[in-house]
Amino acid sequence: MLGRLKWLADRLIEPLRTDDDLENFRLSIPEAQTTTVEGDIGWNKRPPATLQCPRCEHEIYQAGGMDPIDCPRCVAEFTRHEFPELELLTLHCPVCKDRMRHGRRHPNAFDVPEWATCRSCQYHWEFDHF
Repeated sequence: MLGRLKWLADRLIEPLRTDDDLENFRLSIPEAQTTTVEGDIGWNKRPPATLQCPRCEHEIYQAGGMDPIDCPRCVAEFTRHEFPELELLTLHCPVCKDRMRHGRRHPNAFDVPEWATCRSCQYHWEFDHF
C-alpha cells in the first residue's frame, strides 16, 4: 500500500520537475497563484514589448521596461515614462520569444500591464506595485 502511494505521488509530481535535482523549479509569487518554471517581478524586468508608433503607426520594439522607445521608421523618440500613452500590441516571452497573455488587475490605478504569462513555456511576469 505504501509503495502504491509513493508511486502515485511520483506520478503527480513528475510533470512539475524540470530536472532530477529540482534546481530550476520555482514557484511564482503567491499573488499569481500559479506554478511556473521561470518568472520575474518588477518593471525593470518586464518582458520585451511591441508598441505602435502614434506618428506613423509602425511597430516599435522595446527590449525592456527601462529602455527608451525609438521608432525605426519615422525616428520618433519617446521616454520610458511615455509607455502608458502608447498602444501596447504585445509582450514577448524572454524565454521562448512567443507572444504573452497580459492584463491589468487594477485598471483604474495603473495604465500599464500588471501581469503577463506565456502560454508556451509558462513563464510569468508580475508588475511590482506594493
